[in-house]
Amino acid sequence: MRGSSSPRRAAAVAVLLAAVTVTPRADGAGAPPPLADIDSAGVLEQVRSAGGRLVLVNVWATWCRPCLEELPDLLAAARHHRARGVRLLLVSADFPDQRDAAAAVLARLGADVPAFLKAEPDMPFIERLAPEWTGALPATLLFDGQGRLLAVHEGRLTRQAIDGLIAAHLVQSDADPHDAVRAEE
Repeated sequence: MRGSSSPRRAAAVAVLLAAVTVTPRADGAGAPPPLADIDSAGVLEQVRSAGGRLVLVNVWATWCRPCLEELPDLLAAARHHRARGVRLLLVSADFPDQRDAAAAVLARLGADVPAFLKAEPDMPFIERLAPEWTGALPATLLFDGQGRLLAVHEGRLTRQAIDGLIAAHLVQSDADPHDAVRAEE
Protein backbone atom coordinates (compact mmCIF):
# COMPACT_ATOMS: atom_id res chain seq x y z
CA MET A 1 0.00 0.00 0.00
CA ARG A 2 1.43 3.35 -1.02
CA GLY A 3 0.34 5.35 2.03
CA SER A 4 2.09 3.07 4.52
CA SER A 5 5.56 3.56 2.97
CA SER A 6 5.19 7.34 2.87
CA PRO A 7 6.30 7.98 6.49
CA ARG A 8 9.19 5.56 6.00
CA ARG A 9 10.19 7.26 2.76
CA ALA A 10 9.98 10.70 4.38
CA ALA A 11 12.23 9.54 7.21
CA ALA A 12 14.75 8.09 4.74
CA VAL A 13 14.80 11.32 2.75
CA ALA A 14 15.31 13.34 5.94
CA VAL A 15 18.25 11.14 6.96
CA LEU A 16 19.84 11.43 3.51
CA LEU A 17 19.40 15.20 3.46
CA ALA A 18 20.97 15.49 6.90
CA ALA A 19 23.92 13.37 5.80
CA VAL A 20 24.47 15.45 2.66
CA THR A 21 24.21 18.67 4.67
CA VAL A 22 26.82 17.80 7.29
CA THR A 23 29.19 15.52 5.37
CA PRO A 24 32.21 17.41 4.07
CA ARG A 25 33.02 16.79 0.42
CA ALA A 26 36.39 15.33 -0.54
CA ASP A 27 37.45 18.66 -2.09
CA GLY A 28 36.87 20.43 1.24
CA ALA A 29 33.81 22.35 0.08
CA GLY A 30 31.10 22.16 2.70
CA ALA A 31 33.62 21.41 5.43
CA PRO A 32 33.47 23.67 8.47
CA PRO A 33 36.15 26.33 8.25
CA PRO A 34 39.09 25.49 10.47
CA LEU A 35 39.33 27.58 13.61
CA ALA A 36 43.00 28.04 14.37
CA ASP A 37 43.95 29.38 17.79
CA ILE A 38 44.79 33.07 17.84
CA ASP A 39 45.91 35.62 20.40
CA SER A 40 45.80 39.41 20.22
CA ALA A 41 49.19 39.64 18.48
CA GLY A 42 47.94 37.14 15.91
CA VAL A 43 44.77 39.16 15.33
CA LEU A 44 46.81 42.30 14.70
CA GLU A 45 49.10 40.41 12.31
CA GLN A 46 46.04 39.06 10.47
CA VAL A 47 44.65 42.59 10.22
CA ARG A 48 47.90 43.93 8.74
CA SER A 49 48.23 41.04 6.29
CA ALA A 50 44.56 40.93 5.23
CA GLY A 51 45.21 43.19 2.27
CA GLY A 52 42.28 45.44 3.03
CA ARG A 53 41.74 49.15 3.39
CA LEU A 54 39.46 48.38 6.33
CA VAL A 55 39.34 45.23 8.43
CA LEU A 56 36.41 44.35 10.68
CA VAL A 57 37.28 41.98 13.51
CA ASN A 58 34.17 40.48 15.04
CA VAL A 59 34.45 38.69 18.37
CA TRP A 60 31.49 36.39 18.97
CA ALA A 61 30.47 33.17 20.73
CA THR A 62 28.06 30.31 20.10
CA TRP A 63 26.22 30.99 23.38
CA CYS A 64 25.65 34.66 22.49
CA ARG A 65 22.27 35.12 20.78
CA PRO A 66 23.00 38.67 19.50
CA CYS A 67 26.27 37.33 18.06
CA LEU A 68 24.44 34.62 16.14
CA GLU A 69 21.86 37.12 14.91
CA GLU A 70 24.59 39.50 13.74
CA LEU A 71 26.83 37.02 11.89
CA PRO A 72 24.71 36.72 8.71
CA ASP A 73 24.65 40.52 8.35
CA LEU A 74 28.42 40.76 8.90
CA LEU A 75 29.09 38.08 6.30
CA ALA A 76 26.74 39.71 3.78
CA ALA A 77 28.32 43.13 4.34
CA ALA A 78 31.82 41.68 3.98
CA ARG A 79 30.87 40.08 0.66
CA HIS A 80 29.19 43.28 -0.53
CA HIS A 81 32.16 45.52 0.35
CA ARG A 82 34.99 43.11 -0.53
CA ALA A 83 35.74 44.82 -3.86
CA ARG A 84 36.17 48.11 -1.99
CA GLY A 85 38.93 46.63 0.16
CA VAL A 86 36.92 45.65 3.23
CA ARG A 87 37.90 42.43 5.00
CA LEU A 88 36.28 40.53 7.88
CA LEU A 89 37.96 38.32 10.47
CA LEU A 90 35.89 36.30 12.91
CA VAL A 91 37.20 35.38 16.35
CA SER A 92 35.17 32.97 18.46
CA ALA A 93 35.43 33.63 22.19
CA ASP A 94 34.17 30.11 22.93
CA PHE A 95 36.11 27.70 25.11
CA PRO A 96 38.38 25.26 23.23
CA ASP A 97 35.94 22.38 23.77
CA GLN A 98 33.37 24.36 21.74
CA ARG A 99 35.65 24.69 18.67
CA ASP A 100 33.59 22.20 16.65
CA ALA A 101 30.32 23.92 17.58
CA ALA A 102 31.73 27.29 16.50
CA ALA A 103 33.01 25.80 13.23
CA ALA A 104 29.59 24.25 12.61
CA VAL A 105 27.87 27.63 13.06
CA LEU A 106 30.21 29.19 10.52
CA ALA A 107 29.76 26.31 8.09
CA ARG A 108 25.99 26.57 8.36
CA LEU A 109 26.24 30.28 7.52
CA GLY A 110 28.57 29.65 4.59
CA ALA A 111 31.32 31.75 6.18
CA ASP A 112 34.04 32.44 3.63
CA VAL A 113 36.29 34.59 5.78
CA PRO A 114 39.21 33.78 8.09
CA ALA A 115 37.92 32.45 11.40
CA PHE A 116 39.77 31.80 14.64
CA LEU A 117 39.32 30.69 18.24
CA LYS A 118 40.58 33.09 20.93
CA ALA A 119 43.50 31.48 22.73
CA GLU A 120 44.44 34.13 25.26
CA PRO A 121 42.94 35.12 28.61
CA ASP A 122 40.15 37.66 28.23
CA MET A 123 41.70 40.76 29.79
CA PRO A 124 45.04 40.72 27.93
CA PHE A 125 43.19 39.98 24.68
CA ILE A 126 40.78 42.87 25.23
CA GLU A 127 43.38 45.37 26.45
CA ARG A 128 45.81 44.67 23.61
CA LEU A 129 43.19 44.96 20.88
CA ALA A 130 41.02 47.81 22.16
CA PRO A 131 41.44 49.18 25.70
CA GLU A 132 38.03 50.89 25.49
CA TRP A 133 36.30 47.56 24.78
CA THR A 134 34.62 46.29 27.98
CA GLY A 135 34.68 42.68 26.80
CA ALA A 136 30.97 42.60 25.95
CA LEU A 137 29.92 40.38 23.04
CA PRO A 138 29.42 40.71 20.22
CA ALA A 139 32.20 43.19 19.64
CA THR A 140 33.17 44.59 16.28
CA LEU A 141 36.54 46.30 16.04
CA LEU A 142 37.33 48.29 12.91
CA PHE A 143 40.97 48.66 11.88
CA ASP A 144 42.66 50.28 8.92
CA GLY A 145 44.96 48.14 6.79
CA GLN A 146 47.98 49.07 8.91
CA GLY A 147 46.36 47.81 12.09
CA ARG A 148 45.29 51.14 13.59
CA LEU A 149 42.07 50.86 15.58
CA LEU A 150 39.41 53.16 14.12
CA ALA A 151 36.22 52.15 15.95
CA VAL A 152 34.85 49.77 18.57
CA HIS A 153 31.22 48.70 18.70
CA GLU A 154 29.79 46.52 21.46
CA GLY A 155 26.49 44.79 20.89
CA ARG A 156 24.65 43.62 17.82
CA LEU A 157 25.03 45.62 14.62
CA THR A 158 22.33 45.56 11.96
CA ARG A 159 23.28 45.31 8.29
CA GLN A 160 22.40 48.99 7.90
CA ALA A 161 24.68 49.94 10.81
CA ILE A 162 27.52 47.80 9.44
CA ASP A 163 27.20 49.42 6.02
CA GLY A 164 27.14 52.87 7.64
CA LEU A 165 30.24 52.15 9.71
CA ILE A 166 32.10 50.91 6.64
CA ALA A 167 30.95 53.79 4.43
CA ALA A 168 31.94 56.44 6.97
CA HIS A 169 35.43 55.03 7.34
CA LEU A 170 35.92 54.41 3.62
CA VAL A 171 35.13 58.10 3.06
CA GLN A 172 37.67 59.03 5.74
CA SER A 173 40.17 56.64 4.16
CA ASP A 174 39.58 58.24 0.74
CA ALA A 175 40.25 61.66 2.27
CA ASP A 176 43.39 60.54 4.15
CA PRO A 177 46.40 62.14 2.41
CA HIS A 178 48.63 59.30 3.66
CA ASP A 179 46.53 56.83 1.65
CA ALA A 180 46.96 58.96 -1.49
CA VAL A 181 50.75 58.98 -1.01
CA ARG A 182 50.78 55.21 -0.43
CA ALA A 183 48.69 54.67 -3.57
CA GLU A 184 51.19 56.63 -5.69
CA GLU A 185 54.20 54.67 -4.42
